Amino acid sequence: MRKIFYTGLVVLLSGIGNSSFAQISKVGTTASNFLEMPVGARSSAISAFAAIVNDPSAMVLNPAGLAELNGQEIQIEFTDYYLDFTHSYVGIGLPTKKGVAGIHVLAMNYGEFEETTEQAQGKTGRTFGAYSVSVGGSYAQKLTDKLSVGGTIKFLHEQIEDVSASGLAFDVGTLFITPFDDIRFGVSVTNIGSKMQLTGNGLITECDLDDSSSGNGDTDCNLATREYDLPLMLRVGFAWDAYTSDDIRATLTIDGNNPSNNVQSISVGGEISLLNDTVFLRGGVPYIGQNNSKETFNAGIGVKYQVDSSLKLGFNYAYHGYEYLGDVNKLSLQIYF
Repeated sequence: MRKIFYTGLVVLLSGIGNSSFAQISKVGTTASNFLEMPVGARSSAISAFAAIVNDPSAMVLNPAGLAELNGQEIQIEFTDYYLDFTHSYVGIGLPTKKGVAGIHVLAMNYGEFEETTEQAQGKTGRTFGAYSVSVGGSYAQKLTDKLSVGGTIKFLHEQIEDVSASGLAFDVGTLFITPFDDIRFGVSVTNIGSKMQLTGNGLITECDLDDSSSGNGDTDCNLATREYDLPLMLRVGFAWDAYTSDDIRATLTIDGNNPSNNVQSISVGGEISLLNDTVFLRGGVPYIGQNNSKETFNAGIGVKYQVDSSLKLGFNYAYHGYEYLGDVNKLSLQIYF
């Protein structure tokens, strides 16, 4: 049975990697792509997280991981991207009698833009802003000591000046500890939801309803926009504690990724825990097999500090390498109480 399990794992992930070359990429065909940005300094540094995520970022990565929280936990995260783009996440996990509940806010701020119009033949001197936000609630529960399930419902809103789109989405996930060396198996399906369509006063323009005759006055017309799907993602992952001792743990992870707007790919990573889960070293390579993926590799470190008997702090840093646009740094603070 052990040989069958490992052989099946290799065949599954090899098939995902090989099939990516025969597919057509659908990049740019979905809305709300801020949902694809890395969340969780720990998870994004490891790169393959479907079976290992166990903090409030699980609410948007694999909701079943929320069931791993042993106490109340707050995660605050900030990423300074290119230009003046910023990516922020706040998640709160609250254990209940039967499971763990949570709420989160995920936001992407695109900064200020200089307005240009056809009438002004260039800049008007005015500026406008744009942002995307997700607000959601989650619940996860351990059905047995080996099996956890979880789900998230979230409200999505994207705004650019006075044009916006809104919708609802769901995430579901499961975690299972297998009988084979306690290898963890995780599956998540994220961003199941409604289509997004832009509406608003910014789509109103003047037009001539009958340009075949003269003397007609212009009237207001509403520009039509298309509906776009959300970036649906299926992840199947495994995590294996390859080495454990009293003070050291080395974990290897691998994910198979099947997005609706890109080809299938594989992510691999790992984490080394030192001094009895006090210091952490992490690294990984995301989306192997996606020819248009410009991420090179990820890395990170983490520290947990026991303030007193009722309060612990966690500091995590993740580095994201990109081929052309430069490096990105992610910082997060976790509060355990």
